[in-house]
Amino acid sequence: MGIIEVALKSLEWALVKEPLRKYEPPIEGQHALVERPLSIMNVLLDAFDLMCNKRGIGWSWSRKPFPTPSTRSTSIASILATIFVKFTVWDLCLYTVHHLRPSVNDPAGDTIFDPALGVLPRWACAALLTVCFGMLVYTSVDMYYHIASLIGRLVLRQPAWQWPPPSNRPWMATSITDFWRFRWHQFFRHLFVVFGARPGGRLLGLPGALLGAFGVSALIHDLGMWGLGRGTEFRTVGCFFVLMGVGVALEQAFEGMTGRRVGGLWGWVWTMAWTIGWATLMVDAWARRGMAATDPPPNWLRPGKLLIESIVSPL
Repeated sequence: MGIIEVALKSLEWALVKEPLRKYEPPIEGQHALVERPLSIMNVLLDAFDLMCNKRGIGWSWSRKPFPTPSTRSTSIASILATIFVKFTVWDLCLYTVHHLRPSVNDPAGDTIFDPALGVLPRWACAALLTVCFGMLVYTSVDMYYHIASLIGRLVLRQPAWQWPPPSNRPWMATSITDFWRFRWHQFFRHLFVVFGARPGGRLLGLPGALLGAFGVSALIHDLGMWGLGRGTEFRTVGCFFVLMGVGVALEQAFEGMTGRRVGGLWGWVWTMAWTIGWATLMVDAWARRGMAATDPPPNWLRPGKLLIESIVSPL
């Protein structure tokens, strides 16, 4: 997926109508954005920043160049604690997947649907494994981001505002719209807007923008699986993201008919059921291609495994 992202970024930069501009951080009381001076050093640093910047922080191509200050702690100690907690959850989920379905921990791959179980237990176990897969992705992205933020803060001396939280507790989403709009990480959002939402919106309005954005996401994620060397499976992997766009469209239709937004407890139930239900088929495709196979860390470096075993052993 990294190569696809580089290719799409290069295409966007080649077709951009106006120069991309880097802004100076605003000071208190300042309303207008001030462009960063074009010295040789600034241009070199900004070029490197442009290649690595995924959310447009400080750049003209972002709808909101400077993020709202976070209420979360931004101290180095809190970042280290966050990395440890996320690593523990990651290891706990990895241990659960490999314990419940050992056959998926093989490069040859296997289905997450255990044929030895009845229909309901089989789907329930597959749904649990899907939740674990989702947490593995979520914690991995967060860990890498926070490690990068440590490098930026300690080595490059960057301020904390340049590293806003990558996600916002996706398990608390009470609508599919909220899940994908701000709770899940937004690292690919700009590409989905440029190559999907904008052209789709011009052709078909809001429905076209939705399906365009999620359609580009579907293609990118499906092609990402192709990198395993075992082909693609758009009917499960790609269609998951298309159906997320359908879910958002259904929520908008509900709001138009009732005048109420999807939310609350029932909104959470709807969001989890729609997302996990379709994601189960996508995760099964990943597992069958060996994406779940991984060499775990040494036992002394597995806090999640130690936590589970300390609880289970006395029982």
